[in-house]
Amino acid sequence: MAPRVGDARIRVPDHVARGDLIVVNAIISHPMDTGFFRNADGDPIPAYFIRDVVVTYGGAEIARFTWTSGISRDPIISFTLKADREAPLAMVWTDNKGDVFRQSADIKFASA
Repeated sequence: MAPRVGDARIRVPDHVARGDLIVVNAIISHPMDTGFFRNADGDPIPAYFIRDVVVTYGGAEIARFTWTSGISRDPIISFTLKADREAPLAMVWTDNKGDVFRQSADIKFASA
């Protein structure tokens, strides 16, 4: 089944120890239409893109991005995070139509 608009995945390493620097990767399915193209009938395709991205870790905002229609289809976010506590890592994407998409992943420390 093909992903729907707003389907998202956040990937964190399987094994994390307190204090590790980990790479977090996230992808969201979204057409990210610029508003500059036309369909096969010549009608303009309206702009439809993710406008804001907010990342929280343990409830505290750690990053915020403001995007335009210049971001590619199915955008990817990748960043490094210091895993200093077991807590949820959450992302909220809002598009220019006002739709809000959420996804989260739990940061858990591996047992010794």
